[in-house]
Amino acid sequence: MGHALARAQNLAVLPPTPPRPNARSATRAGTDRPVWCSWASEADLAVDSGQALLDLGDTNRAHQLITEGEQLLCAARDKTRGVFLTYQAASHLDQKEPEPAAAAATQALLLARRIGAPRCTSLVEALLPRFQPYRGPHSVPELLHLAAA
Repeated sequence: MGHALARAQNLAVLPPTPPRPNARSATRAGTDRPVWCSWASEADLAVDSGQALLDLGDTNRAHQLITEGEQLLCAARDKTRGVFLTYQAASHLDQKEPEPAAAAATQALLLARRIGAPRCTSLVEALLPRFQPYRGPHSVPELLHLAAA
């Protein structure tokens, strides 16, 4: 115990060691982004960060980031937009917010059908049972009717 205390005291008076670059801390030139995630777009990072915040329970900031990420996508990434919208719908359902969940799921389903994206359609269909307890809000029956069509 005495040795650990002496070492801690010695470290406390030493000047800080400059950080050494490594695969986790090195950043791409001109960005604050670590090299290991330099391939990801700003949209992907926003949504993935939002998903992580959802897991941590910070729903307000999470929804903000997911929405921001969805808005950053160009039209060429509509399939990704559909997936992001289903993530958003699921997170609203997790928070027992059926109206915004139904709105996001409806957007995702309409987009998936318009661009022919079966994965997005499947993601929305997988959420449908979670809407059953919320048949009262206006947008939920519309979503269920749209999905059945």
